[in-house]
Amino acid sequence: MSPNVPNTLRLMNKSLVLNVIREHTPLSRAQIAKISGITKATISEIVTELLDEKIIYESGMTEGGLGRKGVMVNFDANHGVGVGIDLGGTKISLSLFNLNAELLATAQTETYKVATRAEFLQHFNHAIRQFLNKHAVSADKLKVIGIATPGIVDYHHGIVLEGSPNLPEWENIPLADEVSAVFKVPVVLENDIRSALIGEMWRGKCQKVHSAALIGVGTGLGAALLMDGKIIRGANNAAGEIGYMMFSREHLSHNWRNKGCFEVHASGSGISQRYQELSGKTLSAEAIAKLANQGDTLAESLFRELADYLAIGILNIVAIANPEKIILTGGVTQSAPQFLPYIQAHINQHTFSQTLIQIEQSELGTQAPLYGIAVLALNQVYPSIQFMSDAQLS
Repeated sequence: MSPNVPNTLRLMNKSLVLNVIREHTPLSRAQIAKISGITKATISEIVTELLDEKIIYESGMTEGGLGRKGVMVNFDANHGVGVGIDLGGTKISLSLFNLNAELLATAQTETYKVATRAEFLQHFNHAIRQFLNKHAVSADKLKVIGIATPGIVDYHHGIVLEGSPNLPEWENIPLADEVSAVFKVPVVLENDIRSALIGEMWRGKCQKVHSAALIGVGTGLGAALLMDGKIIRGANNAAGEIGYMMFSREHLSHNWRNKGCFEVHASGSGISQRYQELSGKTLSAEAIAKLANQGDTLAESLFRELADYLAIGILNIVAIANPEKIILTGGVTQSAPQFLPYIQAHINQHTFSQTLIQIEQSELGTQAPLYGIAVLALNQVYPSIQFMSDAQLS
């Protein structure tokens, strides 16, 4: 490296060159210089560095024209891979992704019904190992593991601070360090809904959006916020824990520590709990949705109640954040025809020209957190790769 070039500028140029190659591959050195505006001599030095790192490779020659032909440079998206995991209250999803944050393979298993954290982690690590073996991923090929988990997560230190009641002993866990010790690669940890929002920004309905809210209506209830291009985590990483919202003075006298007020009225587990309290029968949210489709009065009333509570929560978010988009995701949204029209009617009634918003359902579904955690994981181990240069993810 030239001693006259400041290190920061050099790193910026290297990042720019790498991303030009990644986004426009294949390119000659002359083409890279033209697109980036960097001198050919500097391009040659940076390309040599990237070739040594094996994140790019040479293949083929430029076609046509007169004079000396240039060697084409390609981004090697498969130089390494990562594993992404979405830990859900009922299901665990795994993915294999490349350096372009593209999902190469996915798998799903039921969430382990065990009593202790130690048992859970034993099953968890075994599942990752099996997944790697199935896809013949060698130790040198695996670069990073990303885990999206419910609960309050310290993203910067890889710790689950306060977990989900649906996972055993899931609090104050240095989960990133524990998994990293097993697989000998960096591990990135983030809240599952926040990961899903980043996935929507990368491959879903929030692309090119600068302010948005994603609401996860599944076994539990949570949200993630993007405001003015920045992912919001809050002072203690608890931003988006909307399951604990309350809606009346009477709610203040209840103890909502085990399951929040909003979550009781607007989640899969909450619907099941409410149905059991009112009917004496234990059914899953999916089964209750089928009853609602068949005209069951109690089931229909519970989904109308869910719609009302979600509408109030969304209206509060709109009043505070004025987002461009609000996306619903999670298992309960598979029954969206039961409640989404009612939510939208309430939104239309109580918003104005500058706050009116269309509530949308995620098209990525269960893939959103897998895409999001892939982007976050790659950001840590390959900071030069820019997936969304106009967004502040960390």
